[in-house]
Amino acid sequence: MSEIKVAVRCRPFTIDDKLGVMLTQHSDEQGEVTLLNSEYSTTRFPFTYAWWSAYGYQHHAQGSPPEADEMQLIDQNAMYGSCGQAVKNDLLGGNAVVLFAYGLSGSGKTFTVFGPDAVDIPEAWFKHSQPHPMWGLFPRLAYDLFQMRDDRWKISMKYFQNVVDTVRDLMAPDVQERSYKDGMRKDADGFMDITWCSSVVLTSWDNLRETFMKANERKAISPTQFNHQSTRGHCIMTLEVEMPDPNDEAKKTSWASLHM
Repeated sequence: MSEIKVAVRCRPFTIDDKLGVMLTQHSDEQGEVTLLNSEYSTTRFPFTYAWWSAYGYQHHAQGSPPEADEMQLIDQNAMYGSCGQAVKNDLLGGNAVVLFAYGLSGSGKTFTVFGPDAVDIPEAWFKHSQPHPMWGLFPRLAYDLFQMRDDRWKISMKYFQNVVDTVRDLMAPDVQERSYKDGMRKDADGFMDITWCSSVVLTSWDNLRETFMKANERKAISPTQFNHQSTRGHCIMTLEVEMPDPNDEAKKTSWASLHM
C-alpha cells in the first residue's frame, strides 16, 4: 500500500528576524508546525516529521523567544535516524521509494537529501569513502546498502536532468540531450522513466561516488540569489536494487527502486 510521509525542515536564519514557527515532534512519526506571529485563521499543521535545524538562532532570533530554546536541533545524523531505517526497510521489502525535495532555491533541499555537494569543498559527500557527519539521507542509505550487498545483488543507477522541455543524460560521457517526450514511459511501479538514458551497474560505494562525481560535472548549473550552485532544472536519480528472491534463491527478482 502506498504511503506518503512528509517532513518539514527549518534551516538556519539568513538575517535577523522574528521566530516564525514552533516545531514539535510528538512521536516517531507525528510532527506538528505552529505558525507564530501569523494572521492566518489556521496556524497548526501536521507533518510526519518536523525538524528544527536553525543552528545559531541565538544570534538572529529577535527577542530570544523561549519557543526556540524548547525545540531540539536536528542534525544530519538525527535526520537519518528519524526516517532512514524506515526508508531502507521499505526499499529492501520490495517497494519503490520516492524521495522528493521541494522548496525555494537555497532552502536546503540538496543538503537534506545529499549533504554538501559543491565540488570545491572538502565536506562534499562524494569525497568521503566512510560516513561523514554532514552526509544527507541518500549517501547514508546507499552506504548501508553496499555494506549489506553480496555478490548476488545487482545495484544500478540512472541520473538525468530535466531543464524546461529537455532531458539531459548525466551518465552519458557525451551528455546526450533529447526532448522530454522522447522515450518517456511508465515503469512497472507507476513511475515515469526515460528509456534512452544510460543505466550503469555499480559494484561498491566507492564506485558510486566516482560515477556520481563524473555525472555531476555534466549538470546544467546557474547561480541564483541564494545559491551559486543552483541546479537549473530537476535532477532525477534512480537506484535499482536487484536481489535473490527470499523464497527461491535460484530466482532473481528486481525488488526495489529508489527515485530522487
